[in-house]
Amino acid sequence: MSTASAPASSANLGPGFDTMALALDLRCRVTAEVAGSWSTRHIGPEPYLGDEDNDAVLAAARAVSDRPLRMEIANHVPLCSGLGSSAAAFTAGTLAALRANGKDPTHDELFQYVKYLEGHPDNAAAAVYGGLVSVAEGWVVHHSLSPDLVPVLVVPDFEVRTSDSRKVVPDCVPLEVAVRTLGRLTALIEGLRTGSEEILDNARGDEIHEPPRLATYPETARLMEVALEAGAVYACLSGAGPSILSLARRDHMSTVQDALADALRGEGKAMVLAPDVTGAG
Repeated sequence: MSTASAPASSANLGPGFDTMALALDLRCRVTAEVAGSWSTRHIGPEPYLGDEDNDAVLAAARAVSDRPLRMEIANHVPLCSGLGSSAAAFTAGTLAALRANGKDPTHDELFQYVKYLEGHPDNAAAAVYGGLVSVAEGWVVHHSLSPDLVPVLVVPDFEVRTSDSRKVVPDCVPLEVAVRTLGRLTALIEGLRTGSEEILDNARGDEIHEPPRLATYPETARLMEVALEAGAVYACLSGAGPSILSLARRDHMSTVQDALADALRGEGKAMVLAPDVTGAG
C-alpha cells in the first residue's frame, strides 16, 4: 500500500493571474494498493463525489497506473472554492498511484504529470513543490514569503466552478492595464518577501480577472474590504473565488479572522492557516 498527500493552494494573488500561487496547510491524502478492479472510497470531510469521469483522484491514477488500484481518499480541501482542490487531488492521486506501481518520482517529474492533468500550472506547482511559487513558460520559480505574514482565509458556503468563472475574464486588455498589472506584480513579489505594508498596498487592485469575477459575486468584494478594514495588509481573490486570501501580521490575525467570521453571518468559515512548505509527500 502506498500513501501520498498534497496541499491546497491559493492562486493568482491579485496581479499574478495564472502565474503565482501559495500552498496552504489543508491537504488531500490518498492511499492506493494494487487490486483486481478500480475502486475509490472517500472518507474525508470534503469528498469528491462526482461521477467517475469527474473524480480527479481516480482520473490521475488511471492516467499513470499500469494496474487497477483500490484507493482511499481523505480530502480536507474545500471543493469549487478557489483553493486548488483539483490540483491537490491530481497531485496526491498521481503520486500515490505511481508509488503503488513501484515508482517514486522527483518533484520535477511529478510536476510534469500534474501540469498536464490539471491545466493550471500555478496551482500544480504549489501543490507539488509547496511554498510561494510562480510559473513562467513552464519554469517554476520559488519565492520567499515573509514569516510576519499569516494567511487568513474566507471560504463562503457557495461554490464557483473555475470553468464558469473563467468565461467572464476578458481575452484582451488595454496596454495601460497590462503595464499597471506588471507594476503591481513587481510590488506583490517584493511585498510578500519583505512583509512591507507600504509595498503591498501598491500591489492591490488587480484590473484583469478580479473585477469581472467579483461582479458576479459582489458579496465577496465586501469581504475583501472587511479584511483590510480589520487590519489585513493584503487581500485578494483566492483562485477564481469565491474564497478570499488575506494576509495579516500575527498580532492582527485574530482580529481579521473575527471580523470576517462576523461578516459571513454563519454562511461560510474564516480560517487562519499556515503556508505549506513541503508540497507533495
